[in-house]
Amino acid sequence: MLFKLLFFVVLIPITIILLGAFINGVIVLNNKEKEDKKRIVKEGIEGYLEQTFGIGTVKIFKTIFDADGILRFIIYLPHYEWFKSPRYQWYEVYATDNGYHHIEIER
Repeated sequence: MLFKLLFFVVLIPITIILLGAFINGVIVLNNKEKEDKKRIVKEGIEGYLEQTFGIGTVKIFKTIFDADGILRFIIYLPHYEWFKSPRYQWYEVYATDNGYHHIEIER
């Protein structure tokens, strides 16, 4: 009887405290990893899209070459509203000598 009481009074709270510390450590590491991903400076088209539109907001729909041989990207930016289907804005991103530029595609 004394052993069972000792088990419930001592070992279970210690287990709960250690489990709480483990979960807290996992949450801290997850938040640190998210912040580190935000700090990474990307180059090229991905870096331009993240600087202009935000991290992970746009999707590349298609890549095409124009008549001059310049690589162009067709991207879309979804806008969500409550209980409505998303509304999309379409952009064309292209490289120039001074970097990347974008123009909105009229639909």
